[in-house]
Amino acid sequence: MKSKISYKQNVLESKVATVTSGGHWFNVTRKVVDDFVPGLLKKQDYEKLVLTAVTWIESAESLALILYFVLVFFTPYWFAAGVALGLYFFWFYLKSAFVTITMTPVLKFLNHDALQIGVAAIALSMLGIEGNYAGLLFGIIYFFLFKVGLMRLLLDRIEVKREREGLQLNDRVLKMVLIRYSIYEDVTPPEVTDMEEYLKDSFLKFKMKNQKQKK
Repeated sequence: MKSKISYKQNVLESKVATVTSGGHWFNVTRKVVDDFVPGLLKKQDYEKLVLTAVTWIESAESLALILYFVLVFFTPYWFAAGVALGLYFFWFYLKSAFVTITMTPVLKFLNHDALQIGVAAIALSMLGIEGNYAGLLFGIIYFFLFKVGLMRLLLDRIEVKREREGLQLNDRVLKMVLIRYSIYEDVTPPEVTDMEEYLKDSFLKFKMKNQKQKK
C-alpha cells in the first residue's frame, strides 16, 4: 500500500482501490485515472483529487447539520429537523451532479471540525437557555448522526448491498471531480460511459477476488 498525508486524512492506494483514513472507499487507482484522463496527474496530485471527492462526500453531513441549527431558531423544531434530513438525503444521493471546483473551498470550510463543533456548541447552549428542549434533543441527535457520521455509515452499508453491480456513490463523485479538473486543466476529458463501465468492472473483479480469499 502507498500512503501520503494530505490535509487531515491519509490516502491509501492498493492495486485495485483507494481508501482514506476517514473510511471513504473508491474503486479507483492512479492507473485508472491516468488511463482515462491522460496527463491530469502531471498537473494535479492524485491525493488532492481523492480528497476533493471526500470534501463533497462529507458535505452532506455539514450542510444538513448547519442548516438545522439555523432553521431551529426561526421555525418549529420539527420543520427544521425535517428540512435538514430532507437536504441530507437529497445531497447524499445527488451531490455528484453539483460537483464544481469553485465550490470545493466553501464546502471544505463548512466541513471543518472547529466550525461545526463551534456552531453546535453555541446553538445547543442557546436552545437550552431558551427552553427549547425538543429542538435541543434533535440537535444532539443530529450532531451524532451527522457530525460523527453514523447516518453515512448506515447508508453506505445499504448502498454497498444495493449497488452490487453498479457504480457506487463515492466513485460517481470522484468521476465528476476528474471531469471537472480535466476541463479546468485543459486535458482530454474522460469518456464518461467507458469510464463508468471500467469502474464497474474493476469493482466486480475486486469483489470476486475478496470472495475467493474468504473461501
